[in-house]
Amino acid sequence: MPNAFVIGNGESRKIFNLNLIKGKGTIYGCNAIYRDHPHICDKIVAVNDDMFSELQQAKDKMLIPGHVQIYNRHTVPQWNYVLPNDPRSDANRFWTGSTKKDDKQSKRLDFSKAKGSGCSALLLACEQGHDNIFIVAFDMVGAQQWMIRDGGISTQQNNLYKDTKNYPPRSSMKAYLKFEWRYQLKQIAKKYANKNFFYINRTEILESNYWLHSATENLKNFRYGSYADLKRVADGVAIKSIRWKSY
Repeated sequence: MPNAFVIGNGESRKIFNLNLIKGKGTIYGCNAIYRDHPHICDKIVAVNDDMFSELQQAKDKMLIPGHVQIYNRHTVPQWNYVLPNDPRSDANRFWTGSTKKDDKQSKRLDFSKAKGSGCSALLLACEQGHDNIFIVAFDMVGAQQWMIRDGGISTQQNNLYKDTKNYPPRSSMKAYLKFEWRYQLKQIAKKYANKNFFYINRTEILESNYWLHSATENLKNFRYGSYADLKRVADGVAIKSIRWKSY
């Protein structure tokens, strides 16, 4: 099975017609993607119990086609993102900080223990034998990032389904999430070194995502491409002939 498309719910994907990749490979979606794309996914992952229940109910009501497989936190791969040769104190694995501006006590997180739908879906695609894996709309940056031209960083919550059922309301993104995703994406690409990963997003986000650049700069199987490049894949252009970027 050559191609898999793992679709995140970052707001950047509003500029791309997902129907273009239907039939071009296996499509893995996350959480509430069925609400506006009920027929696009072959598999949907939701590690949040309430979101998983919503998916089950939607399938019972035939809002999701019967052939679509739904995975929860128990049925996704259970790997903890730690590799045998990792240094004991991997700086990318841990985060220390506070999620509240007025919180004087720091909080330490171990990202190997975190489980999100996006990276769980990516792991699932790896385990199910795909060679080329396209990581689509894992934005990692604030919702207004592409509107900022002076080097500033947007922290506005970035999710197509924010402030809806099973999505807790937040005005800003969690401070640690981009670091969690950076660590887990890097570890997945290292574990599955025989697979090709293509991180797809708006050009502005590709260029500003230096958190991920710093983690993937030495990974030969992790490349970056725009939604225009994804359109080329959908049009049947050979993957090897596309000028993928590295940072």
